[in-house]
Parts: sequence; structure tokens; C-alpha cells
Amino acid sequence: MVNWFDEIWQYLEPAWHLVAGSWVQTWDYRAGLRSWLIPELLSVPMGIGHALSPDTTLHLLLVRLTLAALSLVIVGAAVSLGLRLSRLHGILAGFVAATWFELVYFAPRALSEPIGLALLMGAIWLLLAQSKPGPRQFAIAGLLMGLCFVARIQYAPALLTLAILTARKDWRGAWLPLVAGGCGALAIDALANLAMGAVPFRWMIEAARINILEGRAQAYGTMPFTGYFSLIAWYWYLAMVPILLLAWIGAKRYPALLWIALVHLAVHSLIGHKEYRFVLASTALLVILAAIGSADLLRRVPRQRLVLATLAALTVWGGASAVLANGNFRPNWSMEADLAEALEKAGRPGKTCGLALYRPRDTVAGSYALYRRATPIYVLTTPEEARRRAGAFDVVVTPQTHLGELPRDYVLESCAAPGITDAPGCVLRRAGSCTPDPNAPTLQTWLEAGGN
Repeated sequence: MVNWFDEIWQYLEPAWHLVAGSWVQTWDYRAGLRSWLIPELLSVPMGIGHALSPDTTLHLLLVRLTLAALSLVIVGAAVSLGLRLSRLHGILAGFVAATWFELVYFAPRALSEPIGLALLMGAIWLLLAQSKPGPRQFAIAGLLMGLCFVARIQYAPALLTLAILTARKDWRGAWLPLVAGGCGALAIDALANLAMGAVPFRWMIEAARINILEGRAQAYGTMPFTGYFSLIAWYWYLAMVPILLLAWIGAKRYPALLWIALVHLAVHSLIGHKEYRFVLASTALLVILAAIGSADLLRRVPRQRLVLATLAALTVWGGASAVLANGNFRPNWSMEADLAEALEKAGRPGKTCGLALYRPRDTVAGSYALYRRATPIYVLTTPEEARRRAGAFDVVVTPQTHLGELPRDYVLESCAAPGITDAPGCVLRRAGSCTPDPNAPTLQTWLEAGGN
């Protein structure tokens, strides 16, 4: 299931391009403001899945499993941070990191935020969960922090905060290996982009120029400075106050984690365009601190009642996560499910010779990573055009509201359960072959015409 537009455009589609060739190239790749490193890494499990079972979505499943495995670094870091204090702290921190609804939801997503968070938590594991990290730990942490920066440059203030609070004034034993590790990560990114014929580090410059100087990100909507506080309150609801209070208690153990979370949140609050996933690092650190704070409170319980109190605390944390996952956050679990299901069904038969997206909306309309066939993908917007060009495609994907506008020889195959948007979720198919139409607008040309 693909639940975020950026999953398709920024990572899954470019990775599919490396595996199978055909892809839809969006404006950010045409403008050169994306690094190729993540798509190249994701192309490995995707390529294995496609080679083993080209007619299924095994390629996407293996990507999901790979990303979920990477997210276990977050759980391991939380456990290690807790165990440095006590076994009880390790149990609480690990349980919460493994079951909290946001972390579970984002774990298998092909997005820079959870990937960057896993790398950030790996560095935190090395620098804060050890009694006295040495040059080797700082060098490896620097490599992870550099890769985190490459994955998502917006993590830079949080990474700098971690570096300052851990390296302090130790220039030789901390800063030097930290910087060396970071340079190693930048070298890896440079080689990854060179392999694709891209100028190393140009994507960083273009990202800053287009999103900040030209204000491209503002076009996708803005929120006031307090926007993230409103979003956190919306998703955490009544749990927000106790979580923040417990995080304040836990911060007495690891003040650096609180500073990292607050700096990351504050910097993103200054940016007009806001999406909840952008502050995933802040919410994750606050929840882990809250788990540590819970353990601090449990330590005050008499020894003979500690086991029962611990079980109660685990139940409360697990119950809160389940309730919040099915509260205001619930629509996220099925977002774009209808689109993903329709495109997968459209490309399921090996004989499929052409796909038309009829009257799609102006955001994500189709993807070769989901469709899996190297045939043209056309975009048609009028009944007359659909009838005139019907010979170029044998399968149509359209919203349910437009079914009656298509030629009668296209038989309805299925309609996915509607999601939160009117995505093109119905699949129609006709018998016979296709004759490619060079004059019909393709998905690529349609997106370029709309500036997408």
C-alpha cells in the first residue's frame, strides 16, 4: 500500500526506473533537487522482488520489509538508552518504540523522514547510550549523521545539536572523527549521483534555491508557527498532556534528546509549509523520553507491586497507541489504498498492452512501480477523447463517478473501496490488442504541462 504521494514520486518510481526502465519523472527530478542515493539503495530489494516474481507486487513488499528492518534501529536505540539506566527503563523504552502508532505506521514507508530518523537514532545510540564514546564511535556516528543529512537535509539543525551536546570541546577525540565520518557519507552520496550522471551536491543547492528562494514549497499550503502544535494535539488528543509531562521527567535523564526534539520542532515551525511527518523525529524522541519518564515514576512503586505496576504501564501505553491509531490518525492507514489497488489490478495480466487514466485528479494519478508494465500510460480528460483513442489502450483506471462516460466495450472489472479522496479506483478492461497512439497525451506530458 502506498500512502503518501512523495513515496511514489521521490523514491519508489525512481527505484523502479533503475530496475525496469519505464518511469514517471516528476518536476523535482527534472529540476535535479533529489539525490539518487535512496532510490539506488531501494532498487536492490525492489530488483530482487521483480526478478523473483515480475507479475506480483513482491518488489514493493521487499522494499517495505527492508525499511521495516531499518526502523528496528529506533527500537534498539531506545532499548539501549533505557538499559543504561535500568532494566525497567529498557523494557518501557523498547516497548513504546516498538508499538507507538506513528513509528509503526512510518516504519515501512519509503520516505526520507523515517529513513533519516533511523539513521539519527543510530547516531544517538552510539553517542548517548554509551558511558564514554571514543573516536571510533564518533566516526561511525558521523557517518550515520552524514547519511541522515543526505536522506533529509532538513535534519541538519537536529544533527548539529546532537554534535554540539556530545562532542563538546573535544576537537581531536570527537569533532575530528565526527567530521571525517560525515565526509565519508557525503562521498558516498557523490558517487551515487555520479553513477546516474548527476553533478555531486547539485541537488542540495537546487533544493535550497527552489524551495527556499523561489518558495516552491509554499505552493503546497502553509500553516502558522503554531501549526505543528495543533497537529500534535489533533493526533495525540487527550494523551498529549501526559506524554509531554512524562517526557519532561525523562528529559532529566537525557536532556540532549529533549534539546534535539525541540530544535527540530522549532526550526520546522518557522517554515510555512508543514506536514506532520516532517516533525517525526521530534514526536518520536518525545515519546521515547516519555517512556523513560514512565519508568522513573515506576521506580517509586514498592518492590512487591512493581511487576503489576509495570504490566499496567505497558497496557496503558499499548492501549493509548491503539486508540490513537484508530482516532484522528485513522484515515492515514487507508490513504491512497484505492489508487494503489487499482493500478496493481490494471497491470496484473501479462497481456495488458496499454493503460489510460481517465479524468484523474491533479496530484498522483499513476505509477509504473505500481502498474509494473512497460506500456504507455495515457491521460484522457473527455468522453470524446476516450472514444477516439480507445484503440491505444485496453485497460482504464478512473474514479467511480466517471464510469458511465467510457465506451461500452470496456467492462468494469473492479472498484476499490473509496479512500479519503476521489482517487481513480475503478478498473475497466476490453478484449483485443492495442495500437500505440503517438498523439495521445501520456502521463509524463500531462504532468509536465501542469508543472508537476
